[in-house]
Amino acid sequence: MAAIKALGLGTIVVVVSGCQSWQYRDIGDLPATAAVPEVSEPGKVDVWYFDAITGNNVQSMLDAEKYPDSPDQIAEFSELRQAVSRGNNYGTLIRGFVAPPTTGEYTFYISGDDETQLWLSDSQSPDTAVQIAMTMSTPVDNFSRYSSQTSGVHYLEAGKKYYFELRHKEGGWDDHFTVAWSGPGLSQQVIKGEHLFSWATKGPDTKPEMSAEDAYVLGYKIGYFDAEQGLSFSGTYPPLDEDGDNLYDNWETLYGLDPKNPGDATSDTDDDLLTALDEFWARTNPQLEDSDGDGLPDGYEYAYGLNPTDPGDASVDTDGDGYSALEEYQAGTNPDDPAEFPVAEPIYAAGFAGQYFTGINFDNFIYTRKDNEVNFSWGNGSPSADIPNDRYSVRWQGWFTPPHAEGTRDYVFSTTTDDGTRLLLNGATVIDQWKNQSPTTYTATANLPAGTPVAVTMEYFESGWGATARLTITDSTTGIVLPALDVVQHLALDSEVAESSLGDGIDDLYKLRYGLPIMQPSATRILNNSGVTVFDAYQSGLHPYTLETVSEPEAPVTSAPDNNGDALGTVTLSWTPPGTRVDGSSISLSEISVYRISYGQDSNNLSQSVDVPAGTTQTTINDLPTGSWFFTIRVIDTNGLSSEPSDPVAYTVQ
Repeated sequence: MAAIKALGLGTIVVVVSGCQSWQYRDIGDLPATAAVPEVSEPGKVDVWYFDAITGNNVQSMLDAEKYPDSPDQIAEFSELRQAVSRGNNYGTLIRGFVAPPTTGEYTFYISGDDETQLWLSDSQSPDTAVQIAMTMSTPVDNFSRYSSQTSGVHYLEAGKKYYFELRHKEGGWDDHFTVAWSGPGLSQQVIKGEHLFSWATKGPDTKPEMSAEDAYVLGYKIGYFDAEQGLSFSGTYPPLDEDGDNLYDNWETLYGLDPKNPGDATSDTDDDLLTALDEFWARTNPQLEDSDGDGLPDGYEYAYGLNPTDPGDASVDTDGDGYSALEEYQAGTNPDDPAEFPVAEPIYAAGFAGQYFTGINFDNFIYTRKDNEVNFSWGNGSPSADIPNDRYSVRWQGWFTPPHAEGTRDYVFSTTTDDGTRLLLNGATVIDQWKNQSPTTYTATANLPAGTPVAVTMEYFESGWGATARLTITDSTTGIVLPALDVVQHLALDSEVAESSLGDGIDDLYKLRYGLPIMQPSATRILNNSGVTVFDAYQSGLHPYTLETVSEPEAPVTSAPDNNGDALGTVTLSWTPPGTRVDGSSISLSEISVYRISYGQDSNNLSQSVDVPAGTTQTTINDLPTGSWFFTIRVIDTNGLSSEPSDPVAYTVQ
């Protein structure tokens, strides 16, 4: 077999039976690494890594051609600490701003492996930064090996941001770095995200120039707010903003913020992913996660272009996929992507599903209903007007979940019936007393693991005279009889979807609705006078007893599925890693996160996908039904950037 080399960088070959191969176009074109952002963000810093630089001194990083504008990887840290080894022969640069919580004298400490330097400015300007501490190799978080690890005392003012730089170089073996500080009321500790701001072309305190439109909107909002709160409108300009955080003082007071604290403009007291400043401009309530009460958090609406003050837009289908914004939010899908929509999940309800039949051997199915528990004494009567007083049968089905916390425990299942009964656990018969009898109790004990559902099926028939049917489940450790509504669930009869617990190609919902056992084989049974099997009735959307139409037919299948999977196809794909991005810059293996394989039977709609971890250059996809299949591959880097997908390649499963 010979692989065909693709044009550009990166080769992918699909290997299938017969040793065929297909040529792909370049899969390695990833967007260039992100440039310095324009706006500083609170709570984090960007960490720039420069790979393939030998030596253990910072100077070797500074001398590298790629430094400082072409990092090989950019990560985000929420504290100034990297305790886990990343690799060998690389340099690290962190630039950002630190904001002291209290005015006073601060001391800084660093540890690292190998050389690590800390630089600090007396303002937001990098131009005045000086080195205040440095170290060679130390153990993790050890700040006392060298005196140079501790800075002098620096007087910092609360509410101000100070530019800093961490420079770190790793040669071989272990690698790490940590920056800590101490100050007024602050014991020595790692500098956390609450005191950090990311590096940007505009510092964290840089106020953007307000356009005429923004100024007009601001004036409107303030005037509207004052009128709404019964305040006399102040026409002064700029508006009242004592702490300079761009929040109107009256607005801050109303919502419990401090007009003298500029830091609360970035607070998010209601956890809706909008800062107080965002909420002010959106005219939402910073104390409510969902200001308009439509079920969508304010931040979610803001992010997807909805109006957080309009409750009506929760019912809007923004991407035309048939699902409202609220349904997409509840399902965790993207309301702007028609290819991503909620997938229905089975719905379960407390108690049992009872299937009722005439005849003592489930001869003629009448209906299925919900029964909270199996605890009936019908005497000489019957379950309902549709069921005769004698000669009927019932099958109750549900899932029992052992409520104990860990390990295994014995549970006692007891049936009391007049007349016959059978009890099955996960399809295995544990009580079999299918006979005429006066009320008689039988028990079976099962040792069950914690939290693992067990399929419980109780079958019962009434021949004549009195009618009793009862099932109890007792915790043998506590001796407590467990209420069925607390520990038993059944597939709700109004559920939209269901799986096949038995794996016989017939879903559980069909079985429950039309008188079939969930955990007992029935696909080849014939329950009608026309010779139609249960499986064929299911595939045709027919009732298995009456052959009346009950649903849309399933996709045509000539026979029940073969669980051995012999008729399903397998495809193996292999590729070589890419070497460059679209701008020609190199991409190292450490920058690749995953390879994403997309596939399907329509080349224009590859709806299935699988992610293959970096470091792997081959994967196998199994269980492909007969027909033509198409495959593409793309590269996802550690920053979440994605290459374009390769040209699709086709393979036919015979």
